[in-house]
Amino acid sequence: MITNFFNKGSEYLKKGIGKVGSVTGAAETIGSRLAAAGLPLGGIFGRQESALPTQPSVSTGTIDWAVTIGCPVFDQLMAGSDVLDIMSNKPYKGVRFPTTPSVFMSHSASYDARAVLHNNYPYYAYQNSQVDSMTINGAFPVMNVEDGKNWLATVHFLRTVTKMYYGAGENQGNPPPVCKLNGYGEYVFKDVPVIITNFTVDLRADVDYIAVGIETKGDNIPKPGTGASGPPGRNYPTPPPAEQSPTSTQAAAPTTYVPTDSMITVQCVPVYSRNKISKQFNLKEFASGKLAKDGFI
Repeated sequence: MITNFFNKGSEYLKKGIGKVGSVTGAAETIGSRLAAAGLPLGGIFGRQESALPTQPSVSTGTIDWAVTIGCPVFDQLMAGSDVLDIMSNKPYKGVRFPTTPSVFMSHSASYDARAVLHNNYPYYAYQNSQVDSMTINGAFPVMNVEDGKNWLATVHFLRTVTKMYYGAGENQGNPPPVCKLNGYGEYVFKDVPVIITNFTVDLRADVDYIAVGIETKGDNIPKPGTGASGPPGRNYPTPPPAEQSPTSTQAAAPTTYVPTDSMITVQCVPVYSRNKISKQFNLKEFASGKLAKDGFI
């Protein structure tokens, strides 16, 4: 029925155009409306199709805006770690929240109220401003062994960056390393220097646990012999290939059980050196957004 209606209307307009030679009367009104809508008459009468204009595509997915906590001295401090090996090839060299976390951030300006005798209102003297402790709370789902290794690396990384350099080794007496917080683009968190003051992990009883094996580097390297029954520096014979089956390799790897769902909460505080504050900070440039790319928030 609708098709017949449009066909009759088209025939009517064709007759009007053929007699007068131009669109007049009702045809002129319809033609002006079609032209205003971007639909030419030829597209209606001749059943001609025209391509719709397309919007220029915007490239997405090129920037990782996930919340990450990296360690600038990762290679010097954590290189060679079996647990943290999964992080060694990542660009952020640290923790990446797999889901969008809840971030609680507050800024404060402190004023000292000066009470004046026989006055209805006190005077306020400015003291200082600061960025208060931030709390990052995110879920860590584990669906496979790779996710389990990432969960183990995350917990071990947070354990490491909350400890000082103590005992045997280099840099004895130094405080825990300063990390870099990134997330949500350049004008939210961009290389913000932070120190991790606290982190919590919940190991709930109402979720499943998955077994994760961490392969220890050097397990298949032949151990050096004593040289008592052979030349000095000789090695113990390597087991034949038939004995190195995937089952035996997996059984030899230390097994750790991780929860399939847990919440990890990290508390961190922005920290800036005295030299950076006195020589790089400028309120006008901070207002323009230039200093946001240098870690100032």
